[in-house]
Amino acid sequence: MEVEVKPPIYGVMAEFDTADDIVAAARKVYESGYRKMDAYSPVPIEELSEAIGFHHSKLPYIVFAGAMTGMVTGYML
Repeated sequence: MEVEVKPPIYGVMAEFDTADDIVAAARKVYESGYRKMDAYSPVPIEELSEAIGFHHSKLPYIVFAGAMTGMVTGYML
């Protein structure tokens, strides 16, 4: 008996008409176990970042510290 091997899914794109539709879809996909995803909209949707599991990073703090270090070093010169 031969077993059919399906190739893995590397990406899916979808378009939604309302903000509620995209948030509901993002929650369902996140609950299904998918973690590497992104969502774009022409207006900010606050619930969307929570639905896709977006967490804030420390990068802005690191960039700010580098900018302040550069500014102080430049001033001291």
